[in-house]
Amino acid sequence: MFKRLLFSLTFVLLCVSAVAAQRAGDLPPLPGTRGDRELSPLGSPAEEMRTRALIRHEENAYREMLERAKECAQIGAELRTVFERTKMLSREDLKRLERMEKLARKIRSGAGGSDDDEELQNPPAKLEAAFVRLAELSEQIHKTVEKTSRLVVSASVIERSNELIELIALTRMMLR
Repeated sequence: MFKRLLFSLTFVLLCVSAVAAQRAGDLPPLPGTRGDRELSPLGSPAEEMRTRALIRHEENAYREMLERAKECAQIGAELRTVFERTKMLSREDLKRLERMEKLARKIRSGAGGSDDDEELQNPPAKLEAAFVRLAELSEQIHKTVEKTSRLVVSASVIERSNELIELIALTRMMLR
């Protein structure tokens, strides 16, 4: 019993002396504290709120890019099917081709890219080949965007988007 009492008193004295030394400035503050205030690992509550809002914004932007890529692939497949069946495009199909171009531009800018003045490599000579390539490219973009994290700038997505935009412009010229 005497040993327990002696141990307890020693422990209390050590704690009191450590606190006194810390207040006197002899010891550095404990990790995660600044004086008497507790700090979160992210900093102040305002900084934490801004960080969380930024993360939510980036996640929403990534989800929108996924939806755009999916819609672009869907339009590409539909236009290919329509052209293979009818060998021409209606006014509504031309609007969908325009929508596909807008989606490709938004995907490119969302991936961190900008306008590219490169010429299209191996341009298709016939409209049917152009629509097949449109469908394939839009599907490649969709798959690449799905595989890519929101934290990565994908050169592949940017290249494919630029190629798709050039191919759409070529297809429009061939339709005239």
